[in-house]
Amino acid sequence: MSNKLTYDKLQPWVDMLCDALENRGASSSGIPDEKVYPYANKYRDMLQQIREKKVARYHLDLFLKNTYDQVMLVTTQPHRIKSILEALQIYFYKEFMK
Repeated sequence: MSNKLTYDKLQPWVDMLCDALENRGASSSGIPDEKVYPYANKYRDMLQQIREKKVARYHLDLFLKNTYDQVMLVTTQPHRIKSILEALQIYFYKEFMK
């Protein structure tokens, strides 16, 4: 059995990234960012649509761009949130292309 990290082994991490948007123990600063919290469910919903093959590439592109911009406008922790959103974007595209 190989210990090599593969894409399939990373799948549970997307849930952790969504949890991080909701600040479920993911913020080392402990500073709440309540205006960002609702976006976690939007990402979860889109992920479900991707997995069910119910979304076109154009819609995924549009969702990721618009949601990123909206979140960055309301966040009080742009550096931390930007890292989470960029990781989600990479994951979503990998899931879409799977």
